[in-house]
Amino acid sequence: MAYSLVTSYAGESLLSGFNWFDGRDPSNGYVAYQSRNNAEAMGLFSVDESTGVVRLGVDHTHTYGLNEGRPSIRLESKEAYNEGLFIADFLHMPPSQCGLWPAFWSYGTGTTWPNGGEVDIVEGANTAPQNLMSAHTADGCTQSPSLAGLFSGKQRNVDCAVGSNNIGCGFGPPANDTSSYGDGFNAVDGGVYAMQWSSKHIKIWHFARAAIPRDIQRKKPDPRGWKLPEAVFGGSSCDVSSFFKNMSLVININFCGDFGNAVWGKTDQCNNYAPTCDEYVGNNPQAFANAYWDVRYIDAYQLSNSAAAPTAEPTTTTVTSIWTTTVTVGGTGGPDIGIITSLAFPRPSATAAPVNPATVGELAYLGCFGSSTGFPTFLETKDSADMTLELCLDACEGSAFAGVFESKCYCASALDAYTSATSAEDGGVCDHACPGNGSEFCGGLVERPAGWDDDDDDDDNSMEQQLFGIAMPPDMWRAPLRRVVRRAIPNTHLLTVYGPAGSSDNGSAPPPPPMATGSSAPSTNTVTMVTVYRTMYPLKSVRSAEDKMVVDGDLNMPSSTHKPVVVTDMPAATVCGGEAVPPPAPEPADQETATALGMMPNSTTFAGPPVVTAAAPLIRGEIKLTAALGAAVLALAMVL
Repeated sequence: MAYSLVTSYAGESLLSGFNWFDGRDPSNGYVAYQSRNNAEAMGLFSVDESTGVVRLGVDHTHTYGLNEGRPSIRLESKEAYNEGLFIADFLHMPPSQCGLWPAFWSYGTGTTWPNGGEVDIVEGANTAPQNLMSAHTADGCTQSPSLAGLFSGKQRNVDCAVGSNNIGCGFGPPANDTSSYGDGFNAVDGGVYAMQWSSKHIKIWHFARAAIPRDIQRKKPDPRGWKLPEAVFGGSSCDVSSFFKNMSLVININFCGDFGNAVWGKTDQCNNYAPTCDEYVGNNPQAFANAYWDVRYIDAYQLSNSAAAPTAEPTTTTVTSIWTTTVTVGGTGGPDIGIITSLAFPRPSATAAPVNPATVGELAYLGCFGSSTGFPTFLETKDSADMTLELCLDACEGSAFAGVFESKCYCASALDAYTSATSAEDGGVCDHACPGNGSEFCGGLVERPAGWDDDDDDDDNSMEQQLFGIAMPPDMWRAPLRRVVRRAIPNTHLLTVYGPAGSSDNGSAPPPPPMATGSSAPSTNTVTMVTVYRTMYPLKSVRSAEDKMVVDGDLNMPSSTHKPVVVTDMPAATVCGGEAVPPPAPEPADQETATALGMMPNSTTFAGPPVVTAAAPLIRGEIKLTAALGAAVLALAMVL
């Protein structure tokens, strides 16, 4: 028997074929799920009219109080399924970022959870480098030893019952799958996840973009010809038909919650940025600009009694016109608080197929990274006219991360909160050929967005003047200051980054808790507030380009660009309520103390964890004043 396509969710059929959950999050997330109308008004989703690609995102503009939650989307299919083959193609998923808990999963409806079961197909939290596949059931379902040899992934717990620990059973991907989740997934232009549900087993596969089987691309999938699945549930000690039934498909982006809070600062270093996950997510909207799903399609297949393939190709509908409206939400962060127009996200587009190897040694390709803080954790290790990715990774042996920009190699043990993967839409393309290997890319430059002032006559249109509003001496920003150990990498530089793709960040984490309704009791967090004053500046980058890609060799997907906006920390006073409030400025004894206290590189001003943004924006005259004061301080330091 062959599989026949019964439902294809793409474009408008995805948006209208799913219910928009807008209730309280059952897993205690710091999230405010929105109805379709509200999500439309807030610009949390958009549709590419020519391809049907749907972008599902979160609010990344406003700050929120601890009792509010960041607006996001949770979709649940109106159709409940019993057995079948389910295939989802994602061009992009939320990155490996502190505070995030995205998932694509299924759970039994029409009964008290967990009697209908739950299967988590894609899931991770915070900086997790790899996917976690889990099952949660009522008592009596375990993983039998007879399943050995039927899967390629790394098995974790074997008792699938929720029990008192509320964790279930699960798998991690095999060691050779370095692009199963987050940054690694996005670096290779996404891929496909498939779940086959039969009366005997539930199996999960992951295929990177370049390895998607042709039968999937032709809409005639045949799992018998695929590689071993990464996860298998069921078998002789778990009757699938008894423990899994009437399951709906779910895709969502959560924050913190039972999973994210449990691993915050334990299996990651996220507590360096804020004491609690809720504080960080509420106060750092810019950290979640790339927190979105780009969904090409989610297909549901059923076994057909006839061996013949379906005679007609599935049809999909796309949005041809979308109205504009506004809504007021309970966020804080500026005089225009809560007024958001629809379609804040640019139209989804694809990025060029990568030419860099997916792995080099033990590190995996994580993508093209930008930083608004000058990559403070990266130290230059090697500068070679023959630089290659392999040469840099050899030089960074023993480090968790390696980054390359043209001839320079940088190593790091961790990433700071403002260093993350970027995309062509965000003005970031690593398209500079490596000096020692023209077939590889070694970094790039941030693109010049619309609105860059090319006609400014003051001081040669210098970067500093464009960013900060005043003319600076040409050597001012390159002058060596006392106690400076490293030079910040320019904000306009992008690094090709390799990092851990195994379980180093998540190795001790158990399978995540369930997410279905009634999955857990309300939790109580002890919150410590840290107040730090910051100034927000839009980053004006240096050039602009468009990018195109052919997906699966059969789609010409349009490109789009938009202006990237990031946060830059400045050693200057912040205006709050009309009065200048200087940030605290202790004098550490040395660079190590500065790092421990949260000092920004190349500065003696205390920066603190990035948990609170400024409550009032600065006008241009105030920017000039504060920048002039900063310039005077730098000039005085040079003289002394």
